[in-house]
This record gives sequence, structure tokens and C-alpha cells, in this order.
Amino acid sequence: MPKSKLSHCHRLEIVSLFRQNWKVSAIVRYLGDQHGINVDWCTVKKVILKYKSGDLFAESMSTDSFIKFRKVSDSDILTVKTALSENCTMTATDIQRQLQETGTSLSKTTVHRVIKEAGYTASAPRHCQMIREVNKVKRVDFCTHLVLDNDNFNDIVFTDECTVQLHDNKVIVYRLRNESATPIPQPKHPLKVHVWGRISRRGTTRLLIFDGILKSDFFVENILEKTLLPFIKSVYPDGHRFQQDNDPKHRSKLAKSFMIDNDIKWWDC
Repeated sequence: MPKSKLSHCHRLEIVSLFRQNWKVSAIVRYLGDQHGINVDWCTVKKVILKYKSGDLFAESMSTDSFIKFRKVSDSDILTVKTALSENCTMTATDIQRQLQETGTSLSKTTVHRVIKEAGYTASAPRHCQMIREVNKVKRVDFCTHLVLDNDNFNDIVFTDECTVQLHDNKVIVYRLRNESATPIPQPKHPLKVHVWGRISRRGTTRLLIFDGILKSDFFVENILEKTLLPFIKSVYPDGHRFQQDNDPKHRSKLAKSFMIDNDIKWWDC
């Protein structure tokens, strides 16, 4: 698509937006959305540099010459608040369409300003475990029961395992403008290890680090027998409750049989 030639009025508008602390990229989008002008980042930047150097009508610019934008109504802001409170993953385009359905036509740049005015800002999402509604009720009932019993968890050994993977860190790279970023080599199958550990009111224990697939026989021999059982006998000789999740390996016949034979009190919650 051929680039558009800027008129004197458009140059005035660029300077006006710049003096209102607009970024160059935002000005480029504004010119395209509002006027259908196809200009690149460098063209807008040159206009701004000319203005800064005093070569471009600097003496004619005053505060009164700022571009006046359409006033966004309170109902528009309320529409955005309602939309984002119901679905926080909506994009600016989605909100723009929703505003158009209410009779308000705004550019994407203005929509971003309305979102900010509504008190929202963009951030990376935080993920959580998906829980079915029936299990949510069970968890609340279980916690309510613990509160009523005034359970202080003095005798509980909490355990869990996780996976630690290399080459999975979020990084940024710097590149020259108009050049592609240098690719960073990454293995097809990154190295990863599994970590199993325990915490309790009477202290923590050493971590068990292992690789490969966790199977029932490994879980019983290396985790229950060699790691958990010595800790329970030395730290909780007066009684304990052993907590773990409902992983199939934890509930296997081999694991249950070992816990019964060695008097490991599994807190099956």
C-alpha cells in the first residue's frame, strides 16, 4: 500500500498530539484510523524532530491549538467497565465493536484511552487450576469443617511434587529497528527434573530430586520408604497425618499396602 503524503494540517496535528505526550506509534495508528493516512513511524518521527529543532512552525504553536477530541460519555466508560468485568480477556477490537452496537464509534486509540479511563490496565494473565463446581462445594465444606474444629495442623506432613524445566524462562531480546531478532537456539526436548518435598510445623526435610517417569514402585521404594518413613519416625513419633494429592500413583494398591503395613496415617481428605 503506497504511503500518503502529509499535508500541512496533518503535520500540525502530529505536533499537537506529540505535545500532548502521545507516542509515535500511537500517532501513526491515529492518523490511519481517523484520516486513513498511511504513514510509517520514521515519517512521523521526522516531523517531530523538525518541530523540536525549530524548523517547523514552532512559533505558531500554542496551547490553544491542541486538537480537540470527541468527549467520551460516562455511559461509554460504564459500557467498558461492564464488558471487562464480565470478560477480562476482551481485546480493544472487541470493545470497539461493543461500543459501536451502542451507537458510539471510536478509533482503537481512543478505545485504549477509554479503557484506561475506566480504571483498567493490561497485564499478563495469571493461570489457576480448573475446578469443577461440585468440587468447589466440597472444598468449601471441608475447609469450614476444619475451621469449626479449630484444626491447627500441628501433626500434618504436607507433601507434593513438581517439575523444573530448563530453557523455559521468559526473556526479551534487543534488536535494531527494521531488523529481525537473532534466533536463540533451544533444544527440542529441554532438560527437566522432578522434585518431591515435605513441610510441616516441625520443619522441612531434604528434597528428593529425580528424573524419568514417576511410577508406583519408585514412589513406594524411594519416596515413602527411604524418604518419608525415616522423617516420620524421627520427627513425629507421637503421631502424624500424611497429606498428599490424589495422583493415581499415590492411590495405587502397592502404595496403600505399604502405608498400612508401616502405619503411615494417610490424611485422605
